[in-house]
Amino acid sequence: MTSVYDAVVIGAGPAGCAAAYDLAAAGRSVLLVDQRAFPRVKACAGGVTVKTLRALRYSVAPVIREVCTTMDVARDYDRARTLESGDPLCAMTVREELDAYCLRQTIARGAQFRIVKRIAAVVEDATGVEITLDDEPVRARYLVGADGVNSRVRQLLGGAPPVRGFALEACVPREPAAMPPMVFRFGVVAHGYGWLFPKGDHVNVGLYTNDPAVRISRDDVAAFARRTLGTDALDGFVGHHIGLGGCDLAQPWRRVFLVGDAAGLVDPLLGEGIYNAIVSGQAAARAIAESSAPANVPAKPLFARFMAPIVDDLASTYRTARFFYHNLVWGFRALTFPPSVLALMRGTAAGLTFAQAKHGFLLAPFRRAPQVDSIAEWQRFRQEEMRDQ
Repeated sequence: MTSVYDAVVIGAGPAGCAAAYDLAAAGRSVLLVDQRAFPRVKACAGGVTVKTLRALRYSVAPVIREVCTTMDVARDYDRARTLESGDPLCAMTVREELDAYCLRQTIARGAQFRIVKRIAAVVEDATGVEITLDDEPVRARYLVGADGVNSRVRQLLGGAPPVRGFALEACVPREPAAMPPMVFRFGVVAHGYGWLFPKGDHVNVGLYTNDPAVRISRDDVAAFARRTLGTDALDGFVGHHIGLGGCDLAQPWRRVFLVGDAAGLVDPLLGEGIYNAIVSGQAAARAIAESSAPANVPAKPLFARFMAPIVDDLASTYRTARFFYHNLVWGFRALTFPPSVLALMRGTAAGLTFAQAKHGFLLAPFRRAPQVDSIAEWQRFRQEEMRDQ
């Protein structure tokens, strides 16, 4: 007998867990599927912005390694400029830990989780979707494809692939006393940047580009680490493609929704994808939940409406990224222009999207950072640890 669900979600990363969590919370039957057991290694710098922490339905304090209130920015290897906030800008996590934690919260909320080796077929019809998982047919009213830039769901349905950026990262063990700040060096790789993210007992170091034609090697990352950290003793190299171009990717299906990297929703300016992954997953869940009886309305137009602000924000980052990386001298001057710095710091700390911060540029001096539960809880943990020591 074929199992039937309100929704099947393929991919248990941030987008898939966000969708499955909200569907379970709404009382819908949901099967969450992934090809691997958790925890599993996931290539990602692991910086979680304030807007992302606010979008999550639960605190992730137990997996926060560090909270950054400043960042150093530079063009190439020029002298860096320190941008001070005073308020939290970003929480540092290890994606292996973050994803496993989010999956546990999602299962605890009521989603079923299953590991499958193969997704053999996806067939949409007028009343639902049939998915073949390890040769077993499963039926759902809706399917959410949250299975990354190489989405199997998209491939089986013949959808156009996203543009693929690339990032390569590694780790450098480091004592807390010698930990660098959060660092962005723009232009050390074409159409991208190098980063240093402090993680408590190590530094995550890597290079990112939004240009599919640019190649990044281990030697490139090692050279960047030598210039910035004084060492090329790197460990745990992981490379990953990044789903871009979501503003132009059509989703012609009525009962299948692509979210996160599968939909090309990564910000091309910084390569940050966790926020759009989470909010797009939530948008799919909301559309499915609100389409159910007694409303019984089509989910597709609801999904398009809930996704509109996400797509608009993404389009805004595309326009800015295109100017910034093609005119890096002027782009960096604009970035470090004092009013821009104020808008960037206040907007990031307030948890605003890029478009919100840009459109509210003149309001930046009046913005106040809200309390973020994950960060407040993490700060309490830290204070308790210091007292115990």
